[in-house]
Amino acid sequence: MNKDVYNESVKTGQLQLVGFWPNFSHFGLVAYLLFIPAAALLSNLIGYFQNSPFIFQERDLGMIIIPLILAIIAYIIQKRRLNFRLVQTNLSHIQLKEILKQTAKEHEWILISSTNYAYVGQTNPSFFSGSWGEQITILFYNNCVLINSICDPQKRASVASWGRNRKNEKIVIEKIKQEDHQSRIITHVLNN
Repeated sequence: MNKDVYNESVKTGQLQLVGFWPNFSHFGLVAYLLFIPAAALLSNLIGYFQNSPFIFQERDLGMIIIPLILAIIAYIIQKRRLNFRLVQTNLSHIQLKEILKQTAKEHEWILISSTNYAYVGQTNPSFFSGSWGEQITILFYNNCVLINSICDPQKRASVASWGRNRKNEKIVIEKIKQEDHQSRIITHVLNN
């Protein structure tokens, strides 16, 4: 994670996905749901411009409206999954990195990158686990830690994590609370 992505993530309170594939993987369901309405609209528009009878019937509306509504709902859900959970703590970045190192070792997370301002790891589940893997992102900002876990955007698209992402976030929060009993979860999003 570079400094610009970090700054934008802190500013918005949401993990910023960089590049085509991570965005497509995370929002792939939305694109899939929009395909049917786009095809229905396109076929009717082609017919209209070719001066053939414009056959826009009620059943076409259902083919357009229902997937469109589902796509909007899927977009909102996937966008929310990018939100960080904030934990206020008195621990230093060095202490936090040590906690993350131990946590990663205990839960067999693979380190992707670690800087003075961010830690990114991923899980490596077995074939029969029901998961392609998760990406855990932790940002250090002043006296706060921003925590996010999503289905790994570098792998196949996954619609559900079956609670694994929430569990990963909870693991990190609990480890911080064990070391700093005064830490607390903040529910609002940072906006600079």
